Amino acid sequence: MLAFYKIFRATICSLILFALALAACAQSANSGSVIGVVVDPSGAVVTNATVEIHNPISGFSRTTSTDSAGKFSIPNIPFNPYHLTVTGQSFAPSAQDVNIQSNVAVNLSITLAVRGSNDSVTVEADSEDLLEKTSTFHTDVDRGLFDKLP
Repeated sequence: MLAFYKIFRATICSLILFALALAACAQSANSGSVIGVVVDPSGAVVTNATVEIHNPISGFSRTTSTDSAGKFSIPNIPFNPYHLTVTGQSFAPSAQDVNIQSNVAVNLSITLAVRGSNDSVTVEADSEDLLEKTSTFHTDVDRGLFDKLP
């Protein structure tokens, strides 16, 4: 009787483990993942960059940050087209469309451009004071001319 109990117990445990493995496979069967690295124009990694993926139709959205090696990973994304946006401090944002169609991870290499300054200088020329409006001869008198007179 003890041997039967051990065999029954082992069979039940095996069935439970098999069911859990099937459930894990079923969950990943209709989802994929996005992995990648974020670099600057010189090829150096960008740490703490925010990576967001979203689908405006389904409302699905996930956000993560790059690690110290500039890498990111967003797992378990349902099959659909998505919009991926990457932002980093002192960098211009980068955006691209990503289509998740299989369990194979989409591998991206994203280069962020350095954000330029938006300083502008406006030069306006007003030549009104430079042009003479009277055609007659005249002398401009200032305080220095009075000091020179005897």
